[in-house]
Amino acid sequence: MLKSQIIIVTGAIVLVAGLFFLPKVVVKNPSGVATQESLNNKKTETMKEESHTMEVSENQKQKLNLFKKNLLKSTSTQEQSQWTDSLIVAFKAVNQWDSAANYAEKLSEKVNNEAAWLKTAETYFEAFTFALDSTKIRTLGQKGYTAYEKVLSLNESNLLAQTKMGVLYKSLNPQAPMKGIQMVSAVVKKDPKNELALFYLGTFFAERGAFPDAIDRLEKVVAINPKNPDAWIYLAQCYEETGKPEKVKEALTNVLALDISPEIKKELEKKIKSIR
Repeated sequence: MLKSQIIIVTGAIVLVAGLFFLPKVVVKNPSGVATQESLNNKKTETMKEESHTMEVSENQKQKLNLFKKNLLKSTSTQEQSQWTDSLIVAFKAVNQWDSAANYAEKLSEKVNNEAAWLKTAETYFEAFTFALDSTKIRTLGQKGYTAYEKVLSLNESNLLAQTKMGVLYKSLNPQAPMKGIQMVSAVVKKDPKNELALFYLGTFFAERGAFPDAIDRLEKVVAINPKNPDAWIYLAQCYEETGKPEKVKEALTNVLALDISPEIKKELEKKIKSIR
């Protein structure tokens, strides 16, 4: 499971909630690494499989073909950027993330600027997150890592690229994750209020069962951004692991106040009522 902790951040609250509410056999890993053999894993994979087998409508096919033709006819960089962006959005709409990333990369190779490479890196990151095949997972992750390197070659102070590189390194090297963790830690040293880096560090600590350290980072995240549902969900699970039921209730209640789906809201309310 190369990318387990990434699913949460990009895939959002439904997967996190699944981790929290479904039965746990070994809960030393709130980020979802395969130590938790529960119904949750099957549900998550089913959801992801369905997203990848999404049928493309005739209208969507026509739109993609039109954008491709317009891109081929484009003579200026501005036009190429416009039609590439349109293709990226259209491919994402039908869950063809790797195709979106490929087109983003082609444009980046032409314009070679920080913004283009960052879009390429972020799109590969998303593609990596949603890929199912293990070979494709590694390939997309490595491509994302390389694209973030390109970003840093143009702007070495880009903290988003530094953070995501650390996350990818850790995920692609599960037997030697410390370098990736140190890369994310370095971002927090430079920017102690970096929400994304703090969040990932929180998940890393939770994954190792270091719940007090995880809570420390995640509490900083929600202090910076009280509207981060993933951080609240992680906090709730960490509080549960450390025997703090009132804190669990508080964290989940904070999620209820956010913009979440009715289904998730219902599950949260049931969980809160069950806490003694």
